[in-house]
Amino acid sequence: MTNLAIELLVLTVVLINFGAILTANIYSKSLEEHKRNRLFCSKSFSNPYCII
Repeated sequence: MTNLAIELLVLTVVLINFGAILTANIYSKSLEEHKRNRLFCSKSFSNPYCII
């Protein structure tokens, strides 16, 4: 393999890992928000701001 091929391979691996980390962070934040919304909306079913 040439240096260019190795650099592209490393860059691809780094970008894929970075994307996976960002996706996991976004998923965990949305899961926390969903839990908080569910807890808030379980107390009041007539609240118009509760959309599950």
